[in-house]
Amino acid sequence: MINSLKQKELESQAIASEKRIFEGKVFSVIREDLKFEGLPPHFWEIVQHPGAVALLPVTQKGTLLLIQQWRRPVEKILYEIPAGTLKKNEIPEKAAIRELQEEIGYLPKTLIPFGGLYSAPGFCSEYIHLYIAKDLSESTLPADDHEAIDIVELSLEEALGFIDDGTIQDAKTIISLLRYQRLLETHA
Repeated sequence: MINSLKQKELESQAIASEKRIFEGKVFSVIREDLKFEGLPPHFWEIVQHPGAVALLPVTQKGTLLLIQQWRRPVEKILYEIPAGTLKKNEIPEKAAIRELQEEIGYLPKTLIPFGGLYSAPGFCSEYIHLYIAKDLSESTLPADDHEAIDIVELSLEEALGFIDDGTIQDAKTIISLLRYQRLLETHA
């Protein structure tokens, strides 16, 4: 911890300049040039992201609703929990409800905060707020035009098996499923 605190202090004092090098619809990239005494100049490229929400929908039967969708950046169809990016100044709980309606057509009566995670803290500021969504009723909102999503209903055991055999590769989904398993075990 001492080394981490020293590094934090050194880096905050060493920022010589900061420049936005990309501004996109969802995120931006900044470049920070750092100058440490007695060392060559160093820089960071940081993806600034508004944050996101992700939900583990649990049906009345106790099964889980995951989605399958094509992910262009990795060129694969992935199993994931429903998720989406926060809009400017959007409250995470409202975003979670909106995303569940858009992606799988359900409105959760019960939304349980379930912690969160940084998706890639080595270069990106994105923080994903996790929720368990229960007491689901059908209620749709228009989906994004570009999203072609398939809904998959699985038992927890099936989903954990998909983690074990490498079928589920999405980090937020793996973390949510393992946390949910642990929650059930500790409250059994």
